[in-house]
Amino acid sequence: MSPVPRHVAIVPDGNRRWARARGLSPSDGHRAGIAAVGPVAAAAWAAGVEVFTFWWGSPANLRHREPAEVAVITGCLSEWLAGDGAALVAKGGAAFEVHGRWRELCPAIEPGLAAAEAASGPGPRRLVLLMAYDGRDELRAAADVLGGGGESAQAFGRATWTGGLPPVDLLIRTGGEPHNSAGFMAWSAADAQLAFPPVMWPDFGPSLLGEMLAGYGATERRFGR
Repeated sequence: MSPVPRHVAIVPDGNRRWARARGLSPSDGHRAGIAAVGPVAAAAWAAGVEVFTFWWGSPANLRHREPAEVAVITGCLSEWLAGDGAALVAKGGAAFEVHGRWRELCPAIEPGLAAAEAASGPGPRRLVLLMAYDGRDELRAAADVLGGGGESAQAFGRATWTGGLPPVDLLIRTGGEPHNSAGFMAWSAADAQLAFPPVMWPDFGPSLLGEMLAGYGATERRFGR
């Protein structure tokens, strides 16, 4: 029996390509994408995963895409957080947290965040949102706090935005493109197992997550030993 990863992180790529393939607008893709988060997070927790992290937008996304699309990216997120997202954490007794430069780049999501935080439970399950997030910004912020690299790797890790989370065990990027983006969780995912399922995020459901979890740990990890 494969071990269950404690922390699963998702890069939900492919919302726009999913929409294009169906003759829909990018906005339709983003709405379908945010709707897919809850069932996958609930399935992860049911399987024994403790922390479920998902990325919903980078600073580059928010700065370079058309204003109308950005409004949908942030608006559907805020609506989800206030509705299905709040219900998700309440039902699961999960703690909720958000990291990134959202206050600077998309402050309009604050009401949704407040609703999710109000519904937040005691844990140990956690739902973690990365919004207006770039891993390079996270590392720079930690270096600024410490005035450099810190006295140890452990001290530096604690100073990162996500330093209160366990290391990422399994990083899943949908969309079939095997690459990282914007230094995603560069510190905490340094030793993560990587998976690149060739489906767009709106089509990634609990059954495919189950396959990813079943395959976790199939490769022996030696960590330099």
